[in-house]
Amino acid sequence: MNITTIKNHADVGNLNLAEISPKQLPRSTYHAILQSAKNFGDATAIEYILDGDCINPMQIPFAKKLIHRILMTFKGKSFANPHRKMSYKALANNVTGLGNALHSLGITKTDVTSLVLPNFPETYVSLWAAEAAGIANPINPLLDESIMKEIMISANTKVIIALGPVPGSDIWQKVLAIKEQIPGLKAVISLFGDDIACSQNNKVPVYGFKKLLAAQNTQAANFTVPEQSDVCAYFHTGGTTGLPKLAKHLHLNQLTNAGQVNLLSPVNAGDTMLVGLPIFHVNAAVATGIASVMKGCKILLASPSGFRGKNIIQNLLTLINNYDVAVMTAVPTVYAAMVEQITSQKITVPPLKMKFAICGAAPLSSDLQALFTKLTNTPLVEGYGSTEGSSVSTLMPVNPINKEASVGLPIPGITLKIADINEQGTLIKMCDTRDVGEIIITGNNVFPGYVEDAHNQGAWVVDENGQNYFRTGDLGKIDDNGYVSLCGRQKELIIRGGHNIDPKMIEDAATSHPDVTLAAAVPRPDSYAGEVPVLYVTLSPHSTLSLDELTTYVSTHVPERAAIPKAIYIIDEIPLTAVGKIYKPELVCLEIKQTITEALNAHLNNKTVQINVFADKKLGIKATILVKEDELNALQQHIKTLLTPYSFNYEVLALKTTEAA
Repeated sequence: MNITTIKNHADVGNLNLAEISPKQLPRSTYHAILQSAKNFGDATAIEYILDGDCINPMQIPFAKKLIHRILMTFKGKSFANPHRKMSYKALANNVTGLGNALHSLGITKTDVTSLVLPNFPETYVSLWAAEAAGIANPINPLLDESIMKEIMISANTKVIIALGPVPGSDIWQKVLAIKEQIPGLKAVISLFGDDIACSQNNKVPVYGFKKLLAAQNTQAANFTVPEQSDVCAYFHTGGTTGLPKLAKHLHLNQLTNAGQVNLLSPVNAGDTMLVGLPIFHVNAAVATGIASVMKGCKILLASPSGFRGKNIIQNLLTLINNYDVAVMTAVPTVYAAMVEQITSQKITVPPLKMKFAICGAAPLSSDLQALFTKLTNTPLVEGYGSTEGSSVSTLMPVNPINKEASVGLPIPGITLKIADINEQGTLIKMCDTRDVGEIIITGNNVFPGYVEDAHNQGAWVVDENGQNYFRTGDLGKIDDNGYVSLCGRQKELIIRGGHNIDPKMIEDAATSHPDVTLAAAVPRPDSYAGEVPVLYVTLSPHSTLSLDELTTYVSTHVPERAAIPKAIYIIDEIPLTAVGKIYKPELVCLEIKQTITEALNAHLNNKTVQINVFADKKLGIKATILVKEDELNALQQHIKTLLTPYSFNYEVLALKTTEAA
C-alpha cells in the first residue's frame, strides 16, 4: 500500500510503522549512505546536468563538451562539465573523505560547517559529510553577504564550504568579504577553487575542494561517527536581522522523515528522482535527498540553479522522459510554467513516464493541479510541511476522497492535530473534526527546537498528557477521513516561489528611514510566484518624502533581492488591533481583492461583479465573488479559469436581487 492506493487516515494507519521506528532506521544519515553503498554499489546515486540543453545523456551539445575539455586541460577546472554521474560507492567514499577532511580542520560532533553552494553533486557530498563529522548549515547562496554573516555568527561556524571563483557567480566574492569577520572560523573550502595560504590580509586559510579531498582516506572514518540523537543540521528558516532563526535537526528527525516519505512512495531502487529545488531547502536535503539515497534511487540534479537554470523549464517535458524521471517535486511556479508552455505553444505532450509529481513549499491552486494532470496525464499531488517537521507532514493520495481543497493526509508516524490556542500561547483544547484551529505537530520527524532559545518561546504547547507539540503557525482543519485543509496563516511569512520571506526584514529596512513611522509588509497573490511582497507605510506628519524616494531607499536597504517589495503604498493609517498591534489580515484582504478585481476587469466587460474579501478566525481569509443570478452558470467556469493561477480561497455566488439593484 502507498499513496497510489491509500484513501484515508485508516489506510495510513495500516502501513508498517515498524519500518520507521528508531530501531529499524540507520544510526545516522552517514550510516544510511554507507548501507546504500553496500546495497547498490556501482549503481548511479547522482546524475547531474549543467543546463536544459543537455536533453539526453547521449546528446550533450558538443560545444559544452569542448568548453569543459579546454578548462580541464588548461586550468584543471571541472565546473563546466555538462554531464556527470556518481555511483553509490563513490558517494560513500567522497562523504567519508570529506568528513575526514573536516575532522582534520578541527570539526567535531558539535561544530558547524556552513555551506554556500548551488546544486552540484559536491553539494550533497558536502551536506552529508558535514552531518557525518559535525553539524551542517546549508545557506541560500543568493542571500546578501550581511545575512550570511549573521547566520554564520549565530551558528558559530567553524568551516565554510563555498563555490569558488566561477564565472557568473558572486558567491566567492561574498564569502571573501565576510570570512575574516566570522569569530572562530578555522578554514574555508573552495569548490572548484585553489588553496590560498594565510597572510596578513588572509588570516583564515582557503583549501581547494578537489585537492583537499584527494589527500584523504576515503575508506574509513577518522571522525567519531554520529548517532540518531546527535544534531546533524542547522537550517535557516527566517529571522534574518540580528537573530537568525536556525532550526536544529537530529539525525533521527531526517531519517524518520525520509522513512515516512519512502513508506508512502511507490518508487523503487533505480527509479529517478528529479531534484530542481535548492539543496539548502529541506525538501531537496531530506524528502528527495537522503530519502532517495535510502531507497536506492537515482537523483537527477537539474543544473546548479535547479529549475531556474538555463532552458530547464523550456525543456523540462523532454528532460523528464529522456532521463526516465519517475517522480519530481517542485513549487507551483514550476507547474504553472509547464502548463503555460503547453497551452501557449500548443505542445503535444508525449506520455510522461512519471509515476506522479509532488507540489510543496507553497500553496497549490486546485485548478492548476487539475489542469496539469489533464494536460500531462500525470497525477500532481500536494504536500504540506515545514523545516521544523524536517520536510513533509502531509501528502495527498493519488486517488483522494476529500470533498474540500486539501493538502492530504498526515504522513505515517506523525501526530498532527488542530488546536485552539489563546493569545497567551496556552492550549485551550484540541478542536473537533472540521473545526478550524492552529495545526500542531509532534513525532520523531519534528525538530527539538531552534538554536537561539529566544525563538523557542511560544513555539510549543503541551497537552494534558505532557506531550510537546510544535506550533506551525498555520490554520487548518481535518475532515472525517483525515484530510487536512489549510485555512490561512497566523505566522507572518511571505512565500515567493516556495522561498520564505520574513516580512520583518522589509519592515526594518523601511522604518530605518527617519520619516517612516509604521511599516507592514504583506503578501500579494501572484500568478507566477504564488506571492510577492508589498509594503504599506505611514509617514511622519510633516514628511515630504516621495514614493519614488522611498522606493529607492527600501530597495537599497532590503538585504535580499527576493524580498524587495513589488509595490509600496503610503497610507494615512495602518490598521491596528485594540491593543495597538498592526492588523495585517485587513491589508492581505485588500491585496486579494485588488488581484481579483484586476484579473476579472480585463475579461468580464460590463458584467456586474461584487468582490468581498474577509478574514475569519474559523475560515481564514476568504473571498466571495457575486454575479447576477442569471449569469452565474455562464460566468462560474470563466472566473475559475481566470483565477486558476491563484491559491486563495474563493467562492462564486449569485447576487440577491436587492444587491444587484
